[in-house]
Amino acid sequence: MQIEIEELAKEFGASRALHPVSLSIPSGALIALLGPSGSGKTTLLRILGGLEFPSSGRVRFDGQDATDLTVQQRRAGFVFQHYALFKHMTVFENIAYGLRARKRAHRPPEGEIGRRVNHLLDMIQLPDIGARYPSQLSGGQRQRVALARALAIEPRMLLLDEPFGALDAKVRKELRQNLRHIHDSTGLTTIFVTHDQEEAMELADFVVVMSMGRIEQVGRPADIRAKPASDFVRQFIM
Repeated sequence: MQIEIEELAKEFGASRALHPVSLSIPSGALIALLGPSGSGKTTLLRILGGLEFPSSGRVRFDGQDATDLTVQQRRAGFVFQHYALFKHMTVFENIAYGLRARKRAHRPPEGEIGRRVNHLLDMIQLPDIGARYPSQLSGGQRQRVALARALAIEPRMLLLDEPFGALDAKVRKELRQNLRHIHDSTGLTTIFVTHDQEEAMELADFVVVMSMGRIEQVGRPADIRAKPASDFVRQFIM
């Protein structure tokens, strides 16, 4: 899904979290929003997912105005820094939750739900943990389950907010590789927020560098340091 951001801005009272920004995200790309705390990257991600609404500007999905769509209508899969798994549910039940919560007319049969969950367990390389509870998993395993749960609903886009920030360096590297493999397998338009420059450069197709609510640079990781910000703005920003 192609995403077009047009002069998007967000204010919280007298505070401006996001200045008018414009950006075109190609369908199937993996994009990193890179910047320090307070740079506006999470605000932009939340607006794309429908968790916040802009003060001004538009968002378009495949050319259609999506600015006022609800979270459910946007069909975004979310992964957050803290796993947000249901402690009283097994891994299988956590992954299946979004499918079982659908209205009856849109809910897949239990057999289809089971096949989808088992396929996702294979995809995250944890095929034998469906009967376990979150308390029985490591941090890295919980985050893989959170990723599988986000994918279970067959989203149009995948949004990740510092998904590896709470993990140690070795596990972060493993999960970055797993995310890249999953992205390449699904072809989903994927956007993740990070303050880790190495992570952004290693994982993303394009890096969007943000500061103080503005987009400073946009480019491929190999080029992001090679050109001045104005060159990237002319090439990639609408």
